[in-house]
Amino acid sequence: MSKTTIPAGGLATDSVTTAKIADSAVTAAKAGFSAGKIAQVLGVQKTDKASTSSTSYADISGLSQAITPSATSSKILIMVSIKGIASDNSTTDALNLRLMRDSTQLSEAAGITFGSTEQDNQSCPIVFLDSPSSTSELTYHMEFKSRLSNSSSINNTSGDDDSELVVMEVLA
Repeated sequence: MSKTTIPAGGLATDSVTTAKIADSAVTAAKAGFSAGKIAQVLGVQKTDKASTSSTSYADISGLSQAITPSATSSKILIMVSIKGIASDNSTTDALNLRLMRDSTQLSEAAGITFGSTEQDNQSCPIVFLDSPSSTSELTYHMEFKSRLSNSSSINNTSGDDDSELVVMEVLA
């Protein structure tokens, strides 16, 4: 079948629909974009409670995931969901969270306050697109600290309030 070029001004509005275009007729290069492909997806789920009263950052045990990018041009999409955030006894304290790649801080959620001594069990999502330019193993992990040295925790409730960390390699 031969292809014919028709000037855009010669087409009636809505005369060419997606269903009428052959799959092989449009490529990402012709469309002007390159869709990234997901090369790998890895993740962990933390089901137990973790508490801290330290005013210095400490690892959240169980919220760490290693990934080895296949190309230096790959990006790593990190999605974290920290659930069941609560203060054990303070209305004035706050919890700080930070996302790390090995020893490098990527993102911080500072000053998550509670507002009452009741277990509010707040959640905190963190999404970050990293460009590590590496093909070496990278470890993404979460850390937390208390602002005023009162005991604060995550995964404070049972059931569906498990915290998660997912990493995805996005190919260029």
